[in-house]
Amino acid sequence: MTNKGGITMHDDALYLCALTHFASPPLECTSATHTLHELACYIADIFGTAAASITVTLPDQPDITSVSDTEFDRCEQEFRTGPGRLPPLHSLQITDVPGAAHAWPAFAAQASHLGVKAVATLPLYRETRNVGGSASPTQKGIGTLTVFSHEMIVWDDDDATAARALTNVAMGFILMSLELQERERVSLQLQHALETRIVVEQAKGIISKDHNTTIDSAYQLIRRRARSHNATVLSVARAIVELGLKV
Repeated sequence: MTNKGGITMHDDALYLCALTHFASPPLECTSATHTLHELACYIADIFGTAAASITVTLPDQPDITSVSDTEFDRCEQEFRTGPGRLPPLHSLQITDVPGAAHAWPAFAAQASHLGVKAVATLPLYRETRNVGGSASPTQKGIGTLTVFSHEMIVWDDDDATAARALTNVAMGFILMSLELQERERVSLQLQHALETRIVVEQAKGIISKDHNTTIDSAYQLIRRRARSHNATVLSVARAIVELGLKV
């Protein structure tokens, strides 16, 4: 990042430190939220900005946003519902806070309160290979990097490339963490469904034997008991299996 005088603003030593940090496998399993916050803090420090925020947007999942400084939480929210709502560009976009006052007064007021004069937005992408691998990879948007500055600054191509490169490295861990979380969630759902079925089948067998009736009829008795007591079939089935409940 450069200021109006053309003086470089990003810290090369800290940048290399961040690259090394995110390029090394973590010793412990860290959450996507934690890694995202680390990345936002690094970006703010490396590029000398007041604050940085990163939003990860993936299909069928809620957005995840982390801000390097909690003081900027509301400013980030106002930006996302203000100028940040505009269709994302494929390159860096600079928002001049005073110039946005007419169209986005709530954002401009909050930003001015924090002394923010400019906001830079950089869309984030990941490359995906097409089926068959013959065609060149395509880019899919996965989020946005936003930085808030107290100065009227200009990002050059080198700054944008450096920020995107660092973010891409960290995103590898973040996306992997999210994928593992999703797999764990699905696995727990399947495990719960299996355990539920086992308990219900056991309860059906007990009631079928007690009433000398079919399995289907036993299940209807369990359902009737659950409805009459505003309970779930699973809770009634557990009571039958574990507590000897009679229906």
